[in-house]
Amino acid sequence: MSEPEDPPAAPVADGDDEDTASHEWLAKMVSERVNAAGSTVYNRVSRHVMPGTISFATIADLHKLALGTGKPPSAKDYLATEGKELVYTFNLNARVFAPTTNGDSGPLPKRAKKRRRDDREDQTERVAQTRDRLARATPSLPQDELNTARDVLTNLVNELRGPSNEVVVQSFAILARKLSPSDTAPRVVISLRLNAGVAVSVALLKRCLGPCWTDGAITIESSVSSVSDADMPLSVEAEASRAFGNSPLLLVTSVPRK
Repeated sequence: MSEPEDPPAAPVADGDDEDTASHEWLAKMVSERVNAAGSTVYNRVSRHVMPGTISFATIADLHKLALGTGKPPSAKDYLATEGKELVYTFNLNARVFAPTTNGDSGPLPKRAKKRRRDDREDQTERVAQTRDRLARATPSLPQDELNTARDVLTNLVNELRGPSNEVVVQSFAILARKLSPSDTAPRVVISLRLNAGVAVSVALLKRCLGPCWTDGAITIESSVSSVSDADMPLSVEAEASRAFGNSPLLLVTSVPRK
């Protein structure tokens, strides 16, 4: 089977015309991939309302589009909730950020200040304890997969931040789940609740997920991929936020099997 063709290059123009042309091109590309509820551009941000659930494969495809807008360091793309909508945005202002060391787009997380060191150590310990509890509860799970889940989740809780260094991860879990009828044994699954209203850089999310950026999904719904509110109960603050119409994000992915 032949490889899918790359999308046509984004049009080139000047000033406001460039923003309009880039947005229209992006809106067309997005509409070809998902059933977007609407697309708008304002203040050099191209905004697209997504379905309630979006797969990593689709996010990766959209991210490739963002990198293909032809303006190094290229447009920056983000996922966030706005009220009860899952929104995907492209920042068309190429002058805002510098390119990252690996050539991908997206801001690097700010270095933690010394006073945050204890917080990072506490989070790392909590993740390790979560991994060990699952290992004891399900001893058949491969140790290397559990270690991968621990390492990836540690990156996520300590490095995933919003554009202004906001904390993104609200809660997390490492679970054993059969994700499809073809699974003969439970998979090691990582799940996270992400705070409502905080934009998440797709490039940063991709880097934090590492080997687990292959098969997963993000949703504003109460469940996805056999993980639900019962596995990831909302905090009191998150329940209050949801009651006011602000949906958190639920991210679920699995550790690849050898």
